[in-house]
Amino acid sequence: MRHVLAVLLTALTLLAPAGAEAQLTIELLSRAPVADAARAGDLRALRSLLASGQSANGIDIERVPAIILAAQGGHAEAVEMLLAHGARVDVRDRDGSTALFQAAQRGHDQVVNVLLAGKAQIDADGPQGETPLIVAARRGHAAVVSLLLKAGADWKRQDHTGRTALRHAQDAGRNAIATMLRRAGATQ
Repeated sequence: MRHVLAVLLTALTLLAPAGAEAQLTIELLSRAPVADAARAGDLRALRSLLASGQSANGIDIERVPAIILAAQGGHAEAVEMLLAHGARVDVRDRDGSTALFQAAQRGHDQVVNVLLAGKAQIDADGPQGETPLIVAARRGHAAVVSLLLKAGADWKRQDHTGRTALRHAQDAGRNAIATMLRRAGATQ
């Protein structure tokens, strides 16, 4: 495999404009196949890569961990496979988001379920201090809000602006979610 990559790299280098060789080399060598398979939700490729000893904690060229890529895409089975092979459940991307935060933000309730079963920190804050519950409430993801509340998410937590999940739901006109939060005990 390395020989094939070396030949390919040599061929691409010959075709690349002057000065582009170093950047091309870095990009080709820094790609993690596990991250690519996780992003695509390609279970067959992911299974094969992990079985061959590739790390479940691979990152893509933008330094986003494989588990976050799978969570962003809603690939619950890929997340489960990565966790089973030692992926760190609460690893963060360069913006400070976790896989649970990304799944909650996108409304991927099956992924949220898998991550909660994998012992993800339920109230780990992301960018701007938002928790998964806050971002799910603001975006209107009722199924995710319900899962997080049942798992014990702290509805009292505030983001950096001092607003709770209830306040975000109210401000966004998410009345059903606001009602759900009130029933769970939220008062503001």
